[in-house]
Amino acid sequence: MKDEPIREPPFEASDRRGQQASKIGGFTRGVLLALSLGCLAWGGYSWFHGRLPRATAPTSEQTGEAHSDEVGAAGGSSSDAMLRQAVGDELDDPDKDGWPTEAFAQRAKKQLLRLAGMLEQARTVSAGQLEPLTADGFHCAPLLPGPLSTVWQDDLLHVQRHRRSASSEVVAEPVGTSSKAEERDKTYTDTSGLATALNELLASFPAAQGLRCEFKIFRVEPGEDEVTTTQYVSCSAKTGHGMMEQHATWVIRWSHPDSADAPRLRQVVVDDFEMVRLQEHEAPLFSDCTEAILAANAGYSEQLLRGLNHWLQRSQQRRFFFRLGTPGIAVGDVDGDGLDDVYLCQEDGLPNKLFIHQRDGTAVDASSEWGVDWLHDSRSALLVDWDNDGDQDLAVAILGGVVLAMNDNNQRFVLRDVIETNDDIMSLAAADYDADGDVDLYVCSYFPGASLDLSKSSQIPATSADFVYHDANNGGRNVLLRNDIHQGIWKFTDVTKEVGLDQNNTRFSFAAAWEDYDNDGDQDLYVANDYGRDNLYRQDNGHFMDVGSQAGAEDAAAGMGITWGDFNRDGWMDAHVSNMWSSAGGRITYQPQFHGGVNGEVKRRLQRMARGNTLLRNGGHGSFQDVSASAGVEMGRWAWGSLFFDMNNDGWEDLIVANGFITGEDPADL
Repeated sequence: MKDEPIREPPFEASDRRGQQASKIGGFTRGVLLALSLGCLAWGGYSWFHGRLPRATAPTSEQTGEAHSDEVGAAGGSSSDAMLRQAVGDELDDPDKDGWPTEAFAQRAKKQLLRLAGMLEQARTVSAGQLEPLTADGFHCAPLLPGPLSTVWQDDLLHVQRHRRSASSEVVAEPVGTSSKAEERDKTYTDTSGLATALNELLASFPAAQGLRCEFKIFRVEPGEDEVTTTQYVSCSAKTGHGMMEQHATWVIRWSHPDSADAPRLRQVVVDDFEMVRLQEHEAPLFSDCTEAILAANAGYSEQLLRGLNHWLQRSQQRRFFFRLGTPGIAVGDVDGDGLDDVYLCQEDGLPNKLFIHQRDGTAVDASSEWGVDWLHDSRSALLVDWDNDGDQDLAVAILGGVVLAMNDNNQRFVLRDVIETNDDIMSLAAADYDADGDVDLYVCSYFPGASLDLSKSSQIPATSADFVYHDANNGGRNVLLRNDIHQGIWKFTDVTKEVGLDQNNTRFSFAAAWEDYDNDGDQDLYVANDYGRDNLYRQDNGHFMDVGSQAGAEDAAAGMGITWGDFNRDGWMDAHVSNMWSSAGGRITYQPQFHGGVNGEVKRRLQRMARGNTLLRNGGHGSFQDVSASAGVEMGRWAWGSLFFDMNNDGWEDLIVANGFITGEDPADL
């Protein structure tokens, strides 16, 4: 095939639309979408289209403070902006919407923000400061509980934990009533007792610099005259001996005022506690070397440093994922010098980047010279030796297809093919599934082709009337492309249906990973899907079957990433799936009025959507066990990709999880 410019695959309308009718109706369905998992995405989408003023409309996660009503760059009069703001306020009024638990969570959050501010700004907290926060008869156990058990210690890290026993109970008795009382059974009463407990907590951060404390309420349980909330508490600071982090779960009983007055603390119980010390070291654990490596390239300052928000306002691209910053990255030695190079995908209209690693540690932008500065919307890339000639070739997922380029003598890439696929490709995964000696390619898709028609779709799947939020089956079609390159002729064949991978193949797929999980010598496949169940395809003699349900590996949530690793070193590969953790979803989905008419299984699935990440322990013989809670991996925030890796070279797999959202000018805006 002779060299030719990349062609954009044509759009093809898809006739495959999910026919399932969602039973999620009316207000509660909107609550699930906006408050549980979709609030940030919808806010970004609306902001871009001018549906909300540039001062972001309030959500149930915010404190209820007044917002600016200045007119955004999208234009419109001040009265229009005020109207949009008023509409936003009206849509997010939990009292009017009949959600008193959410209204209470907002008021409780304000009190916890005040408490966090006291901890961050003072070395000691006084009883007088705490008067507006506590109710009569307040009591708590130590907020720095004991005894702490050391679960890991080396010359760098010291990790200690404490978990409250199920039988323990805090009794409101003053300290010192029993001289034989153990330290762990101490009880603090009234504001002076809370001040003592908080100051003991602060004392564990010696010579603290930049102390930060955060509370996240994820459960609200109303009672007759009080409300109980469960929240994660995180405090971190640089101390005189290094860095320290504390992570705890507090169960708080609050007074329940009849009015909108601020609730007050009645009791605080520490359910579990973890303290991590990172010892002072000559060199930091990790260093951000981006500028040192890339700053000499013009594209670093002119393109990369400008950030996504800059390019959002200058692009005509209107697809949903363009606004989420989803381009991928690939690492490999393209010029054969023994040093890994980096290929960086970019959004539509911006040139992709190939950075060649130099001997001095820097990297040079060689995108144009190598012929890969493509301007197409690129989601994912792989550097793989597709033609078995000993060098790294390139595959890039673009809107509507996969671009394949051959490495020509470690000096440039030569375009070989553009394979048309489903329009909305998200990621690529490579393996020699048929053991014929060459590497094959699996392509994950999200939207079906018809969903890219802006006249028919809002570009947010869960906004359509027939969408089944917890078990969607109207997404794009993934494909397996068999590598049939022969004697210099590049050819990849779609064998998806032929090998059985068309089973359960219309889900909203974000990522996939190959692994021989059953140790039978061939490659199996896990596919992480948004809005519902994942796929675990077991391969037997060249044919695949989705065994996710029977194997206990059908993680039904907002799957966005998958990584394999043997975390317990038993010889069987385990799986970590990145999902979304939502405090609002955790609060709302457990309320009695949330989908009161649906069966328990559906409600449990909806609750699962907000739970967070999943760790599946491979028990061997084709079965998995969900050990997420006991392993402490659930709370990964808005998680994307993850990776097992041995960070400290001790022979045990550690885990890193990328999380967050598009960052604006305010670094805290994630």
